[in-house]
Amino acid sequence: MFRVQLACTFYSPQNGSKFPQLRFAGFADAWEQRKLTEIVNRVNKSSNSDVLPKVEFEDIVSGEGRLNKDISSKLDSRKGTLFESENILYGKLRPYLKNWLFPDFEGVALGDFWVFEATDVSVPSFDYYLIQSDDYQKVANDTSGTKMPRSDWKNVSSTDFAIPSKDEQKQIGAFFKQLDDTITLHQRKLKKLQELKKGYLQKMFC
Repeated sequence: MFRVQLACTFYSPQNGSKFPQLRFAGFADAWEQRKLTEIVNRVNKSSNSDVLPKVEFEDIVSGEGRLNKDISSKLDSRKGTLFESENILYGKLRPYLKNWLFPDFEGVALGDFWVFEATDVSVPSFDYYLIQSDDYQKVANDTSGTKMPRSDWKNVSSTDFAIPSKDEQKQIGAFFKQLDDTITLHQRKLKKLQELKKGYLQKMFC
């Protein structure tokens, strides 16, 4: 049975309010308006390491933030942006494709990715779910270019977002991480059932 322990869900403050519509128990402080650059650093360190795995758009399940294959052996000398565990990858090319990733490993991002590092005023997991929110997506999809639209860093970086205290960030990040873990678990079960069905079909209709 699908079950997630939840005290209360939350929504970002709307229409200039300093308080979300719903939130977790124990939190009452107003949320602050902060620019993206106040909670993340944009990483620009390049690398052509041939011992670190490479991540490309094609490796990510759109909108789900998970890899669709094992990339541990995807090694070559192509140059990209170096990322560390718990950095955030955001695909700035055609942002409506929702290519994002919160890796637990070190690697190199190839192609049009922004790599974000949470600063000491923020929690990495909260920032990761913030970029998935409607507030962020609306700004990120105000793109430049027509055939190859890309998010505008000047626009995104200067936008104010509602940000809670660090303790509340941790609670929110943990909640959505639990949801993602539950989704992944059910996807694995589904894949096993699909493989089982395929095996039965091959044996019964051979």
